[in-house]
Amino acid sequence: MTTTAKPLRADAERNRQAIICAAGSVFAKEGTSVTLERIAAEAGVGVGTIYRRFASVTELVAVVLEEKMRRYADRTEEAAARAAEEPWQAFCDAVLFMLEQQATDLAFSDVIIAGGSVSDLFDAEVRRALRASIQLVNQARKAGVIRPDFDHSDLLMIQHANAGLVRGTHRTAPEAWRRFADYMLQSFRNSGGPLSDPPDAWLRAQAKQP
Repeated sequence: MTTTAKPLRADAERNRQAIICAAGSVFAKEGTSVTLERIAAEAGVGVGTIYRRFASVTELVAVVLEEKMRRYADRTEEAAARAAEEPWQAFCDAVLFMLEQQATDLAFSDVIIAGGSVSDLFDAEVRRALRASIQLVNQARKAGVIRPDFDHSDLLMIQHANAGLVRGTHRTAPEAWRRFADYMLQSFRNSGGPLSDPPDAWLRAQAKQP
């Protein structure tokens, strides 16, 4: 019994890693609106094998995206720290990185736009990224490198717009988001006429953040 236990555990771990790898690929290309059966087919395992390890697509999304969200929060904190010396470049790089993550991973874009709870770890990283991005915007605005009426919730607005663009063009024009990003960054820097106020719901949600 002892000699057969280790190979079984190794097989189970290989299956688990194959499932996670396959899920990451499927989620990135197709978003979160997929079935466990679709992931099982990609992983080359029976759907029962997935159900023994993951009860739902949501649970699998959490496992796949937790590490990605941690790196996203790290990158945002780095941009906020860099903004003390290079506010415009730090702001640009952070916006480009944010939009690129949406463009290269539809599941990540889906989850960021939808909000709500994914897992305790994922949610904690979201809050960390949010605090850093608010700090980044405040520093950029204080330095005068973005228009004075720019509000942090404007980042949410361009995420929503980019999500639609990416969904519509990821097969035919996967780099279209870059031109959109260029337009947005230029509009953020060059002050023209006054803007309408940010939506009240977004301002209230931002005020609730720790």
